[in-house]
Amino acid sequence: MKKLIYIIIAIVIAFLVIGLKPIDITKSNSTKVTGIVKSISEGGVKDLIFELENDKITYYINRGLENGFQLEKSKNDFVGKIVSISYAKNWTPLAPFGTTSKNIVEILVDDKTIYSEFE
Repeated sequence: MKKLIYIIIAIVIAFLVIGLKPIDITKSNSTKVTGIVKSISEGGVKDLIFELENDKITYYINRGLENGFQLEKSKNDFVGKIVSISYAKNWTPLAPFGTTSKNIVEILVDDKTIYSEFE
């Protein structure tokens, strides 16, 4: 019985270590999508949320409204425009089948970088 408890504890610790490790945000570990911005809103804690036409996934700039973006200006600047969004590929045991929201690491409008976390 003691052995089973140790095994369960080890599994829980392994899941936490894997789930909480930093995300690799290099270009080689990113996926790019392109689409027309359908809407922009605020979500989470001052996150700037992008919804693209014909895409079930939402994309967000973490703390975007605390880091230079303004909601109304962003709506005027981006809604209806074609954007290229890059987000980090990552898997976590906390969401083993993926999520419906992705953290933006770079966004381009008219081939101009609007936001980037790439080094």
